Amino acid sequence: MCAPVSHDRLREERGRASVADPTRPHDNDVMQTTVEPRPTPSSRADAQWLRAGLAFVWLATGLGVLHPYYRQLGAASLAPLGLPPWVMVVTCVGEFLLGLRVLLGRMDAWLASLQAVLILGFSVILTATQPELWLHPLGLLTKNLPLLAIVVVLWRLDRRGWDALGEWTLRAGMAVIWLTDGFAALFLYGLSLSELARLQAFVPFDAATALRLLGGLAAASGVAALALRGRSRRIVLLVQLAVLTAVPVIASFADPLLWVHPFGPLTKNVPLLVGTWIAFRGVRPPTEK
Repeated sequence: MCAPVSHDRLREERGRASVADPTRPHDNDVMQTTVEPRPTPSSRADAQWLRAGLAFVWLATGLGVLHPYYRQLGAASLAPLGLPPWVMVVTCVGEFLLGLRVLLGRMDAWLASLQAVLILGFSVILTATQPELWLHPLGLLTKNLPLLAIVVVLWRLDRRGWDALGEWTLRAGMAVIWLTDGFAALFLYGLSLSELARLQAFVPFDAATALRLLGGLAAASGVAALALRGRSRRIVLLVQLAVLTAVPVIASFADPLLWVHPFGPLTKNVPLLVGTWIAFRGVRPPTEK
């Protein structure tokens, strides 16, 4: 008969085996191993929607040069820089090609970097030549901030799928437009006295007070979208979706040429709607195993 082996002796032999073979995983190491985040069918679908929204801005900007109103405003913006109008045409061709690449391919690092450089470059140039655009009520420059967030989110989605950082980046990017709108309202969106007087005809009390009140509500919704959770956050995001939809509709009746404005006051609402909808619906990160 074989002599019984004690539990202590078995543990001692396992310890010697693990020392002799350092490549052998310990039980704790196996238990702590998790699945590396990666794209899922859900995250790929979200990425495609975000890709389409972002590409729409580049494509619309590139095609806008075909309209005389676009060329008129574009030439006026190039004049302080001493640049001829043909620069605008070349830039629009490049933006159209960029839009096609964004729409049809994954967000490679070089593509994300190129878009970030272009968005930041345009913003810096316009800040130097027309700083009042930061206060525009339709967010001519402030909407560039959520576009940058979408670029980052897409770059992460194509590699890792959804994770906590990606989800937070999307929500923060969508919230920033409401925070900046509240800040712009403090300065009455840079409106002149004559513009305020025309606005006064549509409000029953002081127009300046009304603008600051609306701006305060916008900023509060941005904070709420970041701070709240669950149903309360979804209600806030639903209200934001309604506003993001209503603004282009109303503005289209007031001035349809805004759709061919070179700085995209209405076209940039499209990716904002997509991003806000995904945040409202809720992302589905991969489960750990």
